[in-house]
Amino acid sequence: MKRSTTLVAALPLTLGVLAPAPAQAAETTLISTLISSVLSSTSVLLGTSSAMSGSVAGPAGRTVHLQVKVASGWRTLRSATTTSTGGYRLAAPSAWLGGHTLRVLAPQTSAAPTAVSASRWFAVRPTWSPAGSGSDWRPISSARPRFNPCRPITWRFNQNGGYAASLSDLKGAFRRLGNATGLTFVYAGTTTVAPRPGSYDSRAAITVGFNTPARVGSLGGSVAGQGGGSWWNHDGHAELIRGSLILDRTERLPAGFTSSGAATWGQVMQHEIGHTLGLGHATGSSQLMNGMLSSRNHRFGAGDLNGLRSIGLKAGCIPNSLRRV
Repeated sequence: MKRSTTLVAALPLTLGVLAPAPAQAAETTLISTLISSVLSSTSVLLGTSSAMSGSVAGPAGRTVHLQVKVASGWRTLRSATTTSTGGYRLAAPSAWLGGHTLRVLAPQTSAAPTAVSASRWFAVRPTWSPAGSGSDWRPISSARPRFNPCRPITWRFNQNGGYAASLSDLKGAFRRLGNATGLTFVYAGTTTVAPRPGSYDSRAAITVGFNTPARVGSLGGSVAGQGGGSWWNHDGHAELIRGSLILDRTERLPAGFTSSGAATWGQVMQHEIGHTLGLGHATGSSQLMNGMLSSRNHRFGAGDLNGLRSIGLKAGCIPNSLRRV
């Protein structure tokens, strides 16, 4: 078995340009007077729970929304209803790495005006020490394509040629990418489509599966996988519409994830999902998005995490998002 595995990024095709959308209305300024708020912990390790709690003046039973500030404005993460005394408690996004500005919003009702709490800073730290330079990342294309982070991203898997734990490892890899980006991934089931560049299952955003170098020439040599996709340019964004993740079924790699030793399938899957989401290769060998996977880059490095944030929820919603058909 090879000590390190080379990977390549598919070169996506820019499919076209749509007419620009009408200008968006300016965000309404709200007055922070009627909601108290406090975080139980303002900085936590990934997966460690924290909550925003407080009370809302006015009638009981009001709907409240926990919101996060992203590039396109405020985005609701979850909602609750106040108690008989006006209290609320909302779980903070402790599964999403990075620093986040949070607030609580109570929409206007027939008996009470709109209210918003003061903003609170909340940080989620990795359970490991990310290596390398935070600037060591690049997009897969100068167009900087990305999926719309404000819609769930569905994926389907062709299990033909896969190893016993391949679906479990894929779910783990998508979960780790979700932790780094704030994106929501939804497993939509199996597919009979054998993924290759430009070949997708139309029922999902991302098609995943195994293939061979004989059928996909770019898998030749020591290449264990390939990821990429296609996008449309519209409204000042390059919106990814389809993605594929192709794994070389002739490779013999250990299953799962680890922090040291030889390259694993879990490591390959995370790398290729990164390409499918819009990241190119990093330069440093400590970055998981480096073109050579080895014992040095089992986990996301500092550059990986910054790159993934740039294509995740923090980048904001894409307006007039296209529908896959």
